[in-house]
Parts: sequence; C-alpha cells; structure tokens
Amino acid sequence: MTIQPVILAGGSGTRLWPLSKESYSKPFLAIDGGRSLIQETSNRLKGITEQSSIVVCAETNRFLVKDQLEEIDQSPDWIILEPIGKNTAPALTIAAIQAVRENDRSILLSLHSDHIIQDVDSFQKSLKTAVPAAESGGIVTFGIIPSTPSSGFGYLRKGEIKNGLGELLDFIEKPDEKTALEFLDSGQYLWNSGIFMLKASIWIEQVRKHAPEIYEVCKSAMDSSTKDGLFLRPESEIFKTCPSDAIDYAVMEKVVGNPEGPLCWVSEIDAGWSDLGSWHSFWKNGIPDDQGNVTTGEVFLKSVTDSLILSTHRTLGVLGLDQAIVVETADSILVTTMEHEQLVKDLVEDINSDRNSNTNYHVKIHRPWGTYEILDKGPGFQVKRLTVKAGESLSLQVHQHRAEHWIVVKGTASVTKGEITLTLEENESTFISQGEKHRLENTTKSDLEIIEVQSGTYFGEDDIVRIEDKYNRAH
Repeated sequence: MTIQPVILAGGSGTRLWPLSKESYSKPFLAIDGGRSLIQETSNRLKGITEQSSIVVCAETNRFLVKDQLEEIDQSPDWIILEPIGKNTAPALTIAAIQAVRENDRSILLSLHSDHIIQDVDSFQKSLKTAVPAAESGGIVTFGIIPSTPSSGFGYLRKGEIKNGLGELLDFIEKPDEKTALEFLDSGQYLWNSGIFMLKASIWIEQVRKHAPEIYEVCKSAMDSSTKDGLFLRPESEIFKTCPSDAIDYAVMEKVVGNPEGPLCWVSEIDAGWSDLGSWHSFWKNGIPDDQGNVTTGEVFLKSVTDSLILSTHRTLGVLGLDQAIVVETADSILVTTMEHEQLVKDLVEDINSDRNSNTNYHVKIHRPWGTYEILDKGPGFQVKRLTVKAGESLSLQVHQHRAEHWIVVKGTASVTKGEITLTLEENESTFISQGEKHRLENTTKSDLEIIEVQSGTYFGEDDIVRIEDKYNRAH
C-alpha cells in the first residue's frame, strides 16, 4: 500500500505574533535560521515513502508552500487551497477525498507542518511500526512520551505497549497542573501530537458516520473543485458552509472504544518533539546563554535571566528583567512575560479589532514573483522595494488611482509601457502614468531589485486591474 503524506499547513499562528502573521504564518518560519518548519516536515518523510505530499493550506499562502518546497527540491502532488480555515477535520477530509481519487488503497499520514522533531530516526521508526496496524484497517495516533507535567497539551491514555503499539483507550482534554502531574507519575498517558495514520477510505467512512455535515460539504466542494497546475481549489462558496471542527472532536473521540468502529492504536514517540505552539516553547527549544536567555539579532542584555529576546531589524537593549519575552519585527513589538504569554492570541484579537491596526501582514509581503517591502508611506505617496526573482514577472496591469516611478537598484529590468518595451539597468528609471498599461519582468538569472515610488490618491492592492498574468491571477 502507498503511504500518502498529508501536511496540514493552515492556521494563522497568532500565538507567535508578531513573528508569525496570517500572511506569513508559523510553518514558513525558519526558527534556527536554516530550513523552515514546513521544509523540515517534508524532509523528515524521506525514507518513509516515495509518494509526494498533499498539502492543505490557505489560498493566500499557496505560492509560499510551492516556493519553499521547491527550494528543497520537493514538489507536492497537490496543494489544496482552503478559501477559509475550518480546522483540521475538514482539511483532512478534502485531502482524503483527493487521495482516494488517486489511489483508493492509500494510507494517509496526517502531519502538522509546524512541529519540531530532533531525532528523525526515532520518529521514523515509530511511523514504520504503525504501518501494519493501518494496513489492517486500524487508526493509529502518535503520542509523545511526556517530559514534564504540561497542562498545555491534550493527553492520550494508552494500554500496554507491545511491539511499539498499544491500544488507545481515551482522549483527554488539556488538564490542570495537578492532574497533569498525576498523568506523568502514572506512566499511562502520552501527549497528543495530532499525528495520525489510517487508510484514506477509513477516514472518509468514519467522518461520514460521525460528522456527516462535514463530509457532505467537503465532498460537494471537492466534486466542484477546479485545478490550476498543482493547485486544487474546493468550490469556495460550498466550502465556506462547512462546520469548523478538529479531528479529535469530530471523529476520534467518538471512535475510541466504540465496538462498531475500527481499532484505535497509539504509537509512542520519544524523539525530541515540540509543537512550537507558544513563545515559551520557542524559548525551550532555543540554545540559552549562561543566564538562561535565548536571543536572536542585535541584542544587548544586562541583569536579564531566563528570557526570550528576539530582534529582526533594530538594536534591542534590555535591563533587569526575568522570564521576559521581547520580540521585535519591522512593524510590531511584543513585550510580555512567560507567565502571561498564553494571552498573546487575545491581544492580537484586540489589536485586529482596531480599524487603524493590521496585525495580519508583515512589512515584507511574499508574491509568486518575489517580494515587496513597504519602506515609507504618507498622504499622497508610498515607497516600496520590489525584489523580482530570476525568470519571473509581475502581471500586465493598470492602476486607476496611482502613478509609479521605478528605479533599478540591482539587476536588469524588462519593462512594458503601453505598446513599447524597454530595458533598464542599475541607476536607470522610468515613469508609469496613472491608467497606463505596464509590466515589470526579470528575464535574467539573478534577482532584480527596484525602488517603486507611488503617487496618487489610493494605494491598496485592490487597485490592480490584471490583463495578463502567468500565475493565473488575471480577472
């Protein structure tokens, strides 16, 4: 049987704000400066299966997924695009439906895209142990051997472990600290990793039985889906009506112990696992100095202990703090304590409720052709730095409310203006008048950088009328 990896890459990652935002969420972050979390997730599947992954992500992150996996010479079978996040049960359901279309005997390996696993060999051994149980029609979930009495995770109650597997007896919601300590002392409980292995047909059968509305909406949306290269779009208006629910609540809690359902198993993982779900876990996974501080960037500390201090753009000076969290990005700064870091998500909701604030986007925005970064803006103007990747191009477009002045600072630009084309070298510039048809292309093998000075009355990204677009974004 074929093992079909399913990488769930949805979610906004607000608990790691301001480093993680809706437009560039946790799976795409390179925590140690190397590969991103989704790249690490994909890489650790080598040796488990030769089958390319199905990735489920937000429509807005489609090119991030494609680009980051191409950077490590991997291409998913499909990138299924959710028009709106509906939690993990619908995400796995649309992936299972597509997997069955390709191979009705495939075994799903459902993984989150934002986990850290230090011992890949041990992790893969646990996965391989689970395959026979999944092949025989069982559902295998993977439990983490707990190292602390954490109240931040759900728990799995296990039966006796034989040959790497034990019967899954129960799901338990996040306990209080006293109960978590009892769980740790008993040796009968594991942290719930959210990783599952089962036949695609078994998942469809069980979600149809226990969460029929989720199944019906997902099936209808997939029956009306559209393909765009490796992108697959469930029908948007149908999918938006889907109930939002997690795999555990929608199906697993109803299947465990049910004599009419498939057997449920748990495989233990002892591989240095973390879900990186909070700034505290970020700190725990870092390399501390002799005062217990984890730092990144240009940071200067004095009388600071057991703290997380991250800077991406500016110099940070911190004095006299213990168990502090300070995170600086180009457009936002978070200051809190380890004790209060669980409230970050609530803080982001408060900021989002202010119409004058926007926490969803970074100053640097990723596009299929490259990136743009807002350098300055004010009444009547906006200044951007555009980086166009080798061989890529912006759409042929017009703006109704602004004019643009382009200055090449690196590389060579091919420019379409109305009916003419011209080539601009470094230190050369051109002016695009309001309403003029234009396109910027990079036909070279090196990145192109330009400074774009916009002038006009409105600078929103919706003031783009695309005439032609190689990424199928033209309307």
